[in-house]
Amino acid sequence: MGKIKVASFGVGVIGGAAARFILGEKQQMEFVGAFDIDQGKVGKDVGEVIGLGRPAGIRITDDLGMALSDADIAIHTTTSYLRAAYPQLESILSHGVDVVSSCEELSYPYVVDNGLSEALDSMAKENGATVLGTGINPGFLMDALPIALTAPCKSVRRIVVTRRMNAASRRVPFQKKVGAGLSVAEFEGAIKGGLISGHVGLEQSVSMLAGALGWKLDSVDIGAVEPVIAESGTDAGYVSIRPGSVAGVKQAARGLVGGEPRIELNFSAYVGSEEEYDQVEIDGVPPVNCRISPCVHGDHGTVAMLINMAPKVVAFKPGLYTMKDMTLPSAFL
Repeated sequence: MGKIKVASFGVGVIGGAAARFILGEKQQMEFVGAFDIDQGKVGKDVGEVIGLGRPAGIRITDDLGMALSDADIAIHTTTSYLRAAYPQLESILSHGVDVVSSCEELSYPYVVDNGLSEALDSMAKENGATVLGTGINPGFLMDALPIALTAPCKSVRRIVVTRRMNAASRRVPFQKKVGAGLSVAEFEGAIKGGLISGHVGLEQSVSMLAGALGWKLDSVDIGAVEPVIAESGTDAGYVSIRPGSVAGVKQAARGLVGGEPRIELNFSAYVGSEEEYDQVEIDGVPPVNCRISPCVHGDHGTVAMLINMAPKVVAFKPGLYTMKDMTLPSAFL
């Protein structure tokens, strides 16, 4: 196979970073097109928009057919939500082009809308294309990684996955997303107004893990988004965090069988976290414990997952798939 030809659907932070990586470093791929509806970007050289430091010779267009005309696969990076992504994915598939997407709900879409998931699968097969939702989380740290780590287990009783991040090291939009610098009252208002939504993807990760292990869950319990309160003042990069103000968020999810949590996911991201790590604890035979410290950087990790999975998607059979379909073997219980 020659170089995989890649187009971007969306030239925002993640889509732009993926394009910049391919154009600057990923010699095994060829960047061939860029689509965006932002009229402030349309018509401009993609190199200028993404900060490449040189012209790329490819102009951003709002004509999807033009952007995909020479592409094997599209990197889709516009939304976290399946229903918003669906018409966009439908448009890409109508051109017979494979898709790897950072849409969090697409990582395991069946728990959001099984009808839309089946429609995407049928559409992909009809057009000879493959669709995968992935990223660092969901897509790897809280699902694909623990799935792979169960492979040497003869039995598994329980899985606990923890991701803790210091939001001070992340970009400003992420810090705002976790409410850094808000008062508790402002945080509660932002939750009610939908400005802070918590971590999108916990239900997908729990369900993907259960599906890979053959566990039939009674329910998936997604905990409330809770503020982490700063005990001391610190600098978040774009705002100073005062003692007593919100430093970030924490949230948990549980997959229950017979009233007992068999899968537990714990997510926290706040300015000033003294520890940063990703940890998988498997209560099984044998037990498996894996800790990555510091935690994997979210933006770099997501870009890498999208690009590194692209060759697998291009080579895979047509249809809609998840990371459990493409990862290492797991215990099946």
